[in-house]
This record gives sequence, C-alpha cells and structure tokens, in this order.
Amino acid sequence: MEMDVRTEEIKEIILSDNNRFTYTIKQVEIKNILGAAVAVLDEYFITDTAGANYKLYKTKDGNWYDLPEANTGIPKSILLALKLKIDNQ
Repeated sequence: MEMDVRTEEIKEIILSDNNRFTYTIKQVEIKNILGAAVAVLDEYFITDTAGANYKLYKTKDGNWYDLPEANTGIPKSILLALKLKIDNQ
C-alpha cells in the first residue's frame, strides 16, 4: 500500500509520568495495489526525547487504526498511553 502526504502540524505531548513527546500529524491516503484510495487517515509520527519513533493512525471518525507493519517491538502500554493522551487533548 502506498501513502500520500496531504497536510502537516507539529505538536507536543506530556504523559502522566512526565515523559515528553513531539509529534507531527499528517493526513495520509492509503491506496491499494491498483492505486485506488481505500482510506484517508491522520498519521501521528511521534518522537520521544531519546529519539525513538512511533507511528499511530486515526480515522476521521476518531477510531485508531493499527497497521501491522507499524510499531513492531514497541510496548503496547506506551502506544495505549499515547492514544489516550491524544484523545483527551
């Protein structure tokens, strides 16, 4: 699947344990192998203070969408905390 970047915003987030993250929101269009758009998602490209990167995807309806190839090896607890904090901003 191919993704095309549409827009971008830069923001900061601080979790309850005082870990700081910066993130960029990009609107991406996911296309199937034939080039037809199958979804438009907000991509949250998140970086922590140590330089680790995470990618989270959210639909326009506010639902989180997990891509199988994104965030391999990253603890689910970190991803869940980021999603909850973003939802509550």
